[in-house]
Amino acid sequence: YCKQLYQGRVREAVVSTQSTGSFILVICLCQSQMNDHDSHNCEDKRRKLAPMTICITGAAGRIAYSLIQSLAKGDVFGHEQLLVLHLLDIEQSKEAMEGVAMEIEDMASHVVDKCIVTTSMKEAISGADVAVLIASVPHLPGMERKELLKANVRIFKETGETLERFGKRTIKVLVVANPSNTNALVCMNYAPSIPREQFTGLSMLDHNRTLAQLAPKIGATTDEVTNVVVWGNHSATMYPDISHAIVHRIDEVVRPAADLVSKEWARDTLIKSVRTRYAEIMQRRGMTTMSTGKAIADHLKYWTRGTPVGQFVSMAVPSNGAYGIAKGVFYSFPVQVNKHGDIKVVADLKVDEFSREMIDNSYIELQTEAKEALSIAEVL
Repeated sequence: YCKQLYQGRVREAVVSTQSTGSFILVICLCQSQMNDHDSHNCEDKRRKLAPMTICITGAAGRIAYSLIQSLAKGDVFGHEQLLVLHLLDIEQSKEAMEGVAMEIEDMASHVVDKCIVTTSMKEAISGADVAVLIASVPHLPGMERKELLKANVRIFKETGETLERFGKRTIKVLVVANPSNTNALVCMNYAPSIPREQFTGLSMLDHNRTLAQLAPKIGATTDEVTNVVVWGNHSATMYPDISHAIVHRIDEVVRPAADLVSKEWARDTLIKSVRTRYAEIMQRRGMTTMSTGKAIADHLKYWTRGTPVGQFVSMAVPSNGAYGIAKGVFYSFPVQVNKHGDIKVVADLKVDEFSREMIDNSYIELQTEAKEALSIAEVL
């Protein structure tokens, strides 16, 4: 009985014991009974589950460094899931990667079973269940956009070809490196044997930024707000949309978030704030690593463990034609994920005239960018 209460029926316990003043006693008893049980249960599950292999490119970098901490603590795939980490970076960064591997060892993580450091894409991809593609050529001073696009198209074409030759057909691929939507498209196109739905791009960072701006504005915490959406490209045309967001505080009626802010704030201040957040942080600090690592962890957790019932999050995925976005275009949509990791675009949300314009603007930009990138890839 205590196990049932602890695993999801605590609310029933609160209701049934308030009249006797026994609430604190019941919770303490439940926790006491379950602590030892959960510890042994996790150990038993770890023995039964096959280790999950995670490939991380750009592994000597700061974003990977932030992500790995969440992985090693069991926050992403669960405390019962053993992990094998394949860390990949260029030869010049091998020594730094070895330092990262030493730190992972020093964490004495209960979930990291093994850590492999390599400069070989083939070795890193082989056997991987999940690939987190962070490595890219950064936008250097004086570099033209076309130069940047060409350099990264080369990387993701080669990555796609390696996935095609050596990757599992079931591998989940998350592209983080910018331009993430277009890089994901290139990578997917050069790994045709891997199902298209196994490729995603990161828009969770912009999703989290939207939550972080909205919640304090309406006097809520971020976990009390759900169903914000970031549409489109990870660029200055992205559209953070709160028209479907809801606020659900304990003991209060669920309310639409849009009713709690002005239309001007939602359509001007919020959009501008989310679109320029990266530039503002870069101006002050020169990097955005902690928030990006958290966003990757959130994306992977939802993708492998599912979204809560009735809730959706933002992910860049190949379009299935929803909302007038042509099939195959990598676009950030509202999605739901089941416990098996199957992603489904939430396709029945109401889109007003303003939202339609914002969605289309980002779509036009993505079409142009994709066409240019694929043309470059053909001649490389």
